Amino acid sequence: GQALSFTCFTNLISNTVATSSQPKMEVMPDLHALHTIAISHGALSYAGTGSRSSVNVQRRSTRRSLPDSVHATAAVKPACIALAGTAALAKCQRRGQLSRRHRVSVGATTASGPTHRSGKRPKVVVLGSGWGAVSFLQGLSKQEAEMYDIILVSPRNHFLYTPLLPASTMGTTEERSIVTPVREIISGKGKFFQARCDHVDVAAKIITCGRPDGEPFQLPYDLLVYGVGMETNDFGCPGVKDHAFFFKEIKDARRVRERIIDNLEKAALPCTTPEEQEMLLSFVVVGGGPTGVEVAADMIDFVRGDAKSLYPDFVDKIKVSLISTGGSLLQSYSQGVSEKSLEVLTREGVEVMRGYRVVEVKDDGVVTTRKSDGETCSLPSKCVVWAAGIKANPLSVQLKASLIEMNERRMTDDMRRAQASSNGILTDEWMQVRGSGGCIFAVGDAASVQQELASVHADELFKSGDKDGSGELDVAELQELFEKFVVEYPQFGEYRNYFKKKNLDPTDAIGEVLSNVQASMEESQTCAKELVQQRVGARREKKNSSQLALEVSKIDVNANQMLDFEEFKELLRAVDTNLSQFPATAQVAAQQGKYLSKLFAKGYVSGDCATGMKDFEDTTRAISPFAYFHKGSLAYLGAGSAAFDIPILGAVTGRVAGIAWKVYETSAQLSWKNRALVALDWIRSDLFGRDSSLL
Repeated sequence: GQALSFTCFTNLISNTVATSSQPKMEVMPDLHALHTIAISHGALSYAGTGSRSSVNVQRRSTRRSLPDSVHATAAVKPACIALAGTAALAKCQRRGQLSRRHRVSVGATTASGPTHRSGKRPKVVVLGSGWGAVSFLQGLSKQEAEMYDIILVSPRNHFLYTPLLPASTMGTTEERSIVTPVREIISGKGKFFQARCDHVDVAAKIITCGRPDGEPFQLPYDLLVYGVGMETNDFGCPGVKDHAFFFKEIKDARRVRERIIDNLEKAALPCTTPEEQEMLLSFVVVGGGPTGVEVAADMIDFVRGDAKSLYPDFVDKIKVSLISTGGSLLQSYSQGVSEKSLEVLTREGVEVMRGYRVVEVKDDGVVTTRKSDGETCSLPSKCVVWAAGIKANPLSVQLKASLIEMNERRMTDDMRRAQASSNGILTDEWMQVRGSGGCIFAVGDAASVQQELASVHADELFKSGDKDGSGELDVAELQELFEKFVVEYPQFGEYRNYFKKKNLDPTDAIGEVLSNVQASMEESQTCAKELVQQRVGARREKKNSSQLALEVSKIDVNANQMLDFEEFKELLRAVDTNLSQFPATAQVAAQQGKYLSKLFAKGYVSGDCATGMKDFEDTTRAISPFAYFHKGSLAYLGAGSAAFDIPILGAVTGRVAGIAWKVYETSAQLSWKNRALVALDWIRSDLFGRDSSLL
């Protein structure tokens, strides 16, 4: 703050008291008391902190005690201080005693940082410590975080760099190299409570948290940032929870590593029978996605490298199997990457079982069936790693049910079905949870970002398109309608082109050619734009003209080339079913967290029950919807090889890609400490091998 002149302050109070036309001690006793304080002990200091501006009376270093008469008047009430302080600031500003940077107005930027536009400091509770939540906190500067009272709640007190978790299976990277303490991330921005959230009361805006060894507690919130992620999906397969290892956390990788080393040591004992040795030396990985492929790759690297010198007597008997329900590995990648991953893993000795489904996991192995003919096959194993998929956790299920219950009367049937059936928490393109009234935002795997459904607004759209009021839409009106709203509803793109082509004169060959050229150019421009900024509406199932014609013919039941309201609504539902969502990857979650931090930095969202949606609508006008920038996909394949699936360039594989993979994963760490540790791990494992000690 900036101290005001003692004489200036006392003269100000004296003049205020002297010029009053009312009985002084009846109307303004607090001013008289404040005058006494100033003369006896004080100097006025001006302080602007966060979103509050206040005038504080501070005693000088003499520390003399105040007279009892002063205490008896309750002199230092906020109202009295604000009254005197406002007048003092105005007078001193006229005299030029306060610099411009110390003048404060609510909703502006102060010397200590920006202030929230509501004039308050909304309480923000962040759930989770994964990519979405941590990127949100990192994206907020300390000054921007001062606008909010932030509390982070998570059952783990660290952030895990998940892309390198498979590399820690056999110790290629060490556990502490890829984790960052949460308290380092949130330092200077908020508080952290290590606890698990068990219940979210969306109506009362309270979360209930607890620890296994402690009492539950509750936290109220104005704004909730939901980033708890997903949990492993066992698909109801018998024995998975009892006999298989999940692979999502550091403790999972540690357990797998300990089991593998323990199995190898048991297999080396002279009392181990050949049948027991076969089970001990067989390792099964379930799941043909990036996690399963990279876990199998790290295992086979250990077998082909360190195990040769550590366990020479039976290294040739060690077997690594990878089971995939699909016909190929890494199905979300390009075909080139998928084929290369199969080639590298097979060459290194991994048994890749494509088109198999695990039907049971036992203590001594797994039972599978081949999808093509139903043939049953059993694999003996004492170590099964389950990396087959993800599903919503119980808290997300409870939150969705609470949202539906709270919005029972207001939520449409289509929206209710969408929220209930979505894998995560359904959000709009600004990451706001639908039905939360602008108070809850979801990021990462927990968020199912969905383009606004056109079928929800069928009535308004039909009225807009029915220009002649006939109660039906012809081909020309449908073309014009989809053209008009294609920006708001990107899923209209293919249908616009279809009706535009259908509306052409069949005898106009030149017009048809020009229309096809224009459609091709528009599609190329759209594809180029989506490489940099891909809204969720652009992620949809693409259909050709024949498929669209068949779809429309089924809806137009009377085949009159006209759609009434019910037929039009059915068409919009068909259009909406083409929509898909962003993939559940670290890349998407990190970008969503960064985006949400920019949204909060605007200072509009407050979570106020009365103005929550209005504040959110103001935010949507101030910031564009979330758009995903796909930088490419990458995966480690083993033997020093990796695969990059890069937009435009396509698949890049081999040892050069393996070096690039190490460089990228090292540079992408959260801190320089982690970058240094990961880099040293690469060098250590290459020079000295992996540590097989059981601790």
